[in-house]
Parts: sequence; C-alpha cells; structure tokens
Amino acid sequence: MSVGVNRQSVNALIHNRPQSELQAKFSMPFCIAILLLRRKAGLAEFTDAVVNRPDVKAMIERIDYNVHPEADAAGYEKMTTLIDIKLADGRTISGRADFGKGSPAHPMSDDELAVKFRECAAWGGLARTDAEKIIELVFRLDELKNINELTRLLGTGAKSRRKARRS
Repeated sequence: MSVGVNRQSVNALIHNRPQSELQAKFSMPFCIAILLLRRKAGLAEFTDAVVNRPDVKAMIERIDYNVHPEADAAGYEKMTTLIDIKLADGRTISGRADFGKGSPAHPMSDDELAVKFRECAAWGGLARTDAEKIIELVFRLDELKNINELTRLLGTGAKSRRKARRS
C-alpha cells in the first residue's frame, strides 16, 4: 500500500515506525494501519499496547509513506492524501482526500460530533448519563442563561479521571 502526501505532512508526521502512543500520534503509517485493522482511530487505539501489537506492526510494515508530487502540488492549504491499496487478487483501490473529516472544508455532523464525544468521554471515565447531558447542553449553548450545569458536569468528568489515575 502506498500513501502519498505533501512535504508539510511528512515533516509533521515523522514517526514511520512508532514505538509508543506519543509517536503514534505523529505517524501516518500507524493511523492507516489501525484504520485498516480496527476501522477506527480513537483514543483507545493510541496506547503503547496497541502500537506494539504484532498485527499492527506487521500492517505498518506494508505501508509505503512518502511525498507524492500530486499531493505536494495541491498546496499546503490542503492536506491532500493519495492512497493506493493493492488487493490480493491483483486489483488496486485508490482514493484521494484534500481535507480531513472535521476540518472546516469537511465538517462533522452533529451526530458524528456526539458519537466522537461519547467515545472520548467513555475513554476518560465520564458517566454515560453525564456525557449525554453535556451533549444536550452544548447543542443548546446559545439558549442557556448560564453554564453552571455544563461546567459542573465537565468538572465531574475531570474528577473521575483523577480518581481513575490514582487507582
């Protein structure tokens, strides 16, 4: 499989063979590998244990990540990525994206934002009922007379994370 990007991306995503969760956050090969293997790349995937799994490391080895002339020519205001995947039957699947999901040019829907927040909140130890209330309040933020309930709920999440770290 080949993944082609502009020079700016290669200079930012510098860890082609990550050894830790921090390096994985700056690794295009890891992101592609984990998306192929788990079909998602959330907080739960960016851990030392996942980064160092044999199947993840093997998939990373199959990814050729370089500057692609077409992506480079698209300019730095875009984060153009070109992907070619060679299948076992000899076919090649190709794709291109100029902007990542969640960027101003390719925004997430409210439902997608809520799903992402739920996953992050669960990973951080926030109670599901609190996460749902936060989502409801945030989507009505312009109608709220004050944000005391929102800040209380967010503070509850911070307390649960601190408690989980101490355990």
